[in-house]
Amino acid sequence: MKTPILLHIPHSSLNIPKAVRDKLCISDAELERELLRMTDRYTDILFGLPTITSHSIIYPVSRLVVDPERFEDDAMELMAAIGMGVIYTATSQRTLLRIQPDACERTKLLDAYYHPHHRRFTEAVAELLNEAGQALIIDCHSFASRPLPYELNQGMDRPDICLGTDAFHTPKWLLDSVTKAFLKLGYSVAINHPFAGTIVPLPYYTQEARVLSIMIEINRKLYMHEDTGEKGPFIARVKDDIATVASQIVQT
Repeated sequence: MKTPILLHIPHSSLNIPKAVRDKLCISDAELERELLRMTDRYTDILFGLPTITSHSIIYPVSRLVVDPERFEDDAMELMAAIGMGVIYTATSQRTLLRIQPDACERTKLLDAYYHPHHRRFTEAVAELLNEAGQALIIDCHSFASRPLPYELNQGMDRPDICLGTDAFHTPKWLLDSVTKAFLKLGYSVAINHPFAGTIVPLPYYTQEARVLSIMIEINRKLYMHEDTGEKGPFIARVKDDIATVASQIVQT
């Protein structure tokens, strides 16, 4: 398989610009805790694939600023019902994060962060389609070992690896290949549990079968200390295992 890999890394940043920080209703200490809970810390490291030709789209600010993996229109976004649409007004603990921005502020935030990111993402997919005729998106995430209050799935049976799929953009061979590769390495794997779905730029969503996508979520207990945010002793091993899985996809 010669399909190039595009790594989408949306939630790794801890960066909150001062203008946004000033709008948040929580203390610095609580903000630090919220970033610890909500950031997919080190996913930019874990999904570095030095031996594989790949391209990365990394969101430069925290998801608490604007979440690039939410639908822009809150009417289309399930999480908007609990204050966690594209612009969060609630924390992971379902407490107040910020006052709902007015239309002007909302537009400024989307224009500053959401729209540029999605333009880069869409352009990257277009470039790969033009060059190779196909593009494989790996949507790169991590998740807490215990469910957070905001999560829709409160089940405690959390796997090592969660794979998210899309009925149109995740062919069976791709899901089978990734599942078998992680199982072979000794990880437990669940499909669309505790999180489901995978991202595709809207211009291509359900329109272009040459755009493939799969979400890979790593249980944070495998690679970091969840209570401090520090790297764990096995982060290098997990990184190497992800690279091994990606290599097998490329060879499928």
